[in-house]
Amino acid sequence: MMKELNTDSIEKALLESLTEYTVDSGKDISVNGTFIFQPDFPCFQGHFPDQAILPGIIQMAAVRSLAIKALNQQLFPTTAERIKFRGLIQPKEQISITVNLKRHQMTWRAIFSIRNENETVATGRIDFCEKNSLCDV
Repeated sequence: MMKELNTDSIEKALLESLTEYTVDSGKDISVNGTFIFQPDFPCFQGHFPDQAILPGIIQMAAVRSLAIKALNQQLFPTTAERIKFRGLIQPKEQISITVNLKRHQMTWRAIFSIRNENETVATGRIDFCEKNSLCDV
């Protein structure tokens, strides 16, 4: 039976899979995180039974999780653009996520890249707003 997932349980599982991260602050903020998703990672359940792959929405959640850690505040996605999934992420595979954060009007603009050992598996841009700002949350 598949365990029911919610935002809190996904966030907890993501943080448990984060093996290291660094933040560089300057005019813009850059955060790099390394993740290893074990075979029992809850988001692999049912996606897919014969060959588990990390769902794209969970990859976006990992980007958000790193942005939250870098800025030390809650963030809510407002738009996602130019998202390209170019490869698969499988259990036990080490992946590196780089997120460059820049203030953009009333939001934080996150340009991200997700890489495994051999290739870039996803890229894109997500805009986030802060709680109590002008976004509808």
